[in-house]
Amino acid sequence: MPKTPGHRRRRVCLFGTSADPPTGEGGHLGIARHLAAMDFDEVRVLPVYRHMFGNKRGKQAPFRVRVEMCQLLFRDVPKVVVSEAERVCFERASEGLEETEKATIRIGTADLLDMLTKEEPEVDFTLALGADTFIDLASGKWRRTDDVFNLVGRRMIVFRRKESDDGGTDALEGDRLLRESIAKWQQPNDTQPSIQLIQIPALSDVSASAVRRSTDEAELKAMLSSNVLEYLQQNRMYSFSSEHVE
Repeated sequence: MPKTPGHRRRRVCLFGTSADPPTGEGGHLGIARHLAAMDFDEVRVLPVYRHMFGNKRGKQAPFRVRVEMCQLLFRDVPKVVVSEAERVCFERASEGLEETEKATIRIGTADLLDMLTKEEPEVDFTLALGADTFIDLASGKWRRTDDVFNLVGRRMIVFRRKESDDGGTDALEGDRLLRESIAKWQQPNDTQPSIQLIQIPALSDVSASAVRRSTDEAELKAMLSSNVLEYLQQNRMYSFSSEHVE
């Protein structure tokens, strides 16, 4: 079908996360707000359905629970939607298989992008990644690395936390490696770089693992949105569980 004058392809930013649990302004919420303020029609949050590595499966909160927490966290952020695309991708790949066969299936980012680009050919997808995750991808640690870059036209947002004041050797080396990794995969001859490195001042050292370990309610209030914290309390998750061990 020919494009009408003034036609613009939709721009969707994909933000994948384990969301176990999703963190507040210093973490997931701050990232999503920043992405939503950029030139995207939609920011699509993708909770991980099933970990790629078998030894880590079953250790996360149930997928439905993590989706519900994401829906609570992002419900008032314009342009941000929570998607169960990873679940759909896995269920399609495992349709008709026995449970033992399903256990061997590994669904990666490239598989998910295969599905999304086929279903939504009029969308330009961009992948949002943290700096360390991007370095792993760029160095070939992911399955089908080339396909991941090509399926999004090498469009990526790489975000990092506010730089520390000490500027130590490790920080300088990390910055050098990050910039080299971006240069290696940058789409040539673009007026705007296909891979954008951004700094999100709101980001802190908050992490989902710190939330899972913490028994300090004041600390949890600083790391989580009030509605997610209330959800954890009501459902007796993490430190609120009777099975929690410090």
